[in-house]
This record gives sequence, C-alpha cells and structure tokens, in this order.
Amino acid sequence: MGFRIRKSINLGGGFRINVSKTGIGYSWGVPGYRVTRTAKGTTRKTYSLPGTGISYVDETKRHNRTPVSLENRPVDQPSLEEIESASIQQFQNVEAQQMTRAIERSLAINRLANMFLWAIIFTIFSPLFLGLFFIGVLLKIYVGTFGKVKLFYECDEKYMQAHQRRINAWKTLQASKMIWQVTQKGKTLQVKTNAGAQTIVNRIACRINQKPPLYMRSNVEIIRVPLQKEELIFLPDQVLIRRNNKLGSIDYDQLQITVSSVQFVEDQTVPGDATIIGYTWKYVNKNNTPDKRFKDNRQLPICLYEQIHLTSPSGLNVVLQCSNQNNATGFEIDMTKEIH
Repeated sequence: MGFRIRKSINLGGGFRINVSKTGIGYSWGVPGYRVTRTAKGTTRKTYSLPGTGISYVDETKRHNRTPVSLENRPVDQPSLEEIESASIQQFQNVEAQQMTRAIERSLAINRLANMFLWAIIFTIFSPLFLGLFFIGVLLKIYVGTFGKVKLFYECDEKYMQAHQRRINAWKTLQASKMIWQVTQKGKTLQVKTNAGAQTIVNRIACRINQKPPLYMRSNVEIIRVPLQKEELIFLPDQVLIRRNNKLGSIDYDQLQITVSSVQFVEDQTVPGDATIIGYTWKYVNKNNTPDKRFKDNRQLPICLYEQIHLTSPSGLNVVLQCSNQNNATGFEIDMTKEIH
C-alpha cells in the first residue's frame, strides 16, 4: 500500500486549494454546491442537501486535443470588410433639423421607458422597482400619443405620384421570397474549399416594414427598411436614417441606386423564386469535379440573385440581395424614374 499525501488550504470566501501527490487543484463553492478543478484536469461539480448527507457528483473528463485531419482542418479565414454607412453626423440636413430633433426627443423618452419597464424583474427585491415600472408604462403611453411627430404632406399630384411609385417599388421588392442585407465582403484564396467562390460575404435576412414607427404619424404611406445598424425611412420628400437615437436625412436627388446580377453559391435553403443556373460542390477541383478527399462533400446550387446598392455622396452605403430578378428590375425602374 502506497502513501497518500493530501492537504487542503482554505483561502476564505468559499475558495480552497487542494495539494495532493498528483498535483495542485482548486475549488470554490457555497453550502449545497461546489466546483472542483482537480490536479488531473477534470472538473467536478458536487450538488448536496446540507444536513441530509444526500449529494450528487458530476465529473467531466479531461478534453484531449483532437488531431487535425483533412476532413476537419480549418479553412482560411478571409479578412472581411464591413459594408456600412458613414457616421450619422454626415447626414445632417438643416431643413430637416426641427423634425429630426423632435423625433430624437421621442426616441430618448422611449428608450428611458424601456429601461424603467425592465424594473418589473427586480420587484422581488424591493417594491420600489414597481414604481419605476409604472413610470415606464406612463412614458410609453406618452410616446404613443402626445410624443408622436405628426407629418402631414400637401403635395401636387405629380409629387405624390412619385412618392407612391417609390412605395410601390419597395412593395414589389417585398414580394420576393427572400431579401438579405450584405454586411461583410472579402476575398478568399482557398477557392477549392469554398465551392469555387472567390468572394465570401456575410448576410442577414431583411424584411421591409410598411407600418409607421411608434414615434411618427403621417397622412401618407411610409416605408421602413430595418438594417443591422440603422433603419431607412422613406418619406415623400426625403429618406430618414435612424441609428440608435440619432437621425439624419438625405434628399432623393442624392440617392443613387444600382442593380446588378450576381452568382451566389447557396448553402442555405434556396428561395422558391430564385433562378438556379448550375451546380457546384462544397469542395471542388479546378475542373469542377468533386474533391473526393473530403467527406460530406454535398452538391450546392448556383443561384442568380439581384444585388441592390444604395449609396449617396454623404456616405450612405447599403447592399441588399434579392432572390427574384423581376422584382428587383421593377424596383430599379420605379425608384429611378424621374418626375415629368
């Protein structure tokens, strides 16, 4: 029988260092629960009912590093460039300052209301938080009634026709099965392990909203396009840009729209209105044949999407993708048609 050496050093606050023959471990806990990191590298969690002698021990095994093989080796991580607009200060319009400031006040009150509404969670600690919660409710009611910025337009027939045409353009685009916002883009050298694609993009789903925002009321239709870092609001005379609680605006004569076709290797579900122009493989050779060295080398469709680029001299930079080619073409025509 061998000798066993074990010593425990209590550091206070529930912390303890355990010195044994195999090495040094440490643990932390409170009555009923203790986490131990053993000298062997395993983690042990002990649950107990104090005073009863009943306990449960859950010990995880030490994780060994998995050798890298051809099937699970990491591919290159290209440096992706953010596709984003300029600072909100670049979109200040002197003529729209009074309106944007009124909206910013409503947004600030609404944000404060949201913070107070979260107080309902802490009422279990003190009834004082219930008062904050009711203040939040009152502020929400204020923003939804008296805090709304009222926009009423009296325009000639041609002007309103132009606005309605832009509204219809977004509605046409909305009829597509999928709309995405492209948030990042970059080049890759590992074409073989990226289905033959030379450009890698990150994108998120984008949904067009026809309801006016909480802080606004108008006698005309309004289109909102929520994006990752901002929201575009299309009014008859200008495009508002909301980023957090700050607003800017650009005139329509500054808005530039470019629509072009792009080939996209789709590794997600293919939208029902997409055009498939061919197929490739997840891991592909130079002659477009599948690389048989890789497992799970599935076939991927190559879709023809439409890419919509919204820009302005002041720094607007938004890239959208649309699954329906016809809808994107109609969108471009209606958005760029001049008033006669």
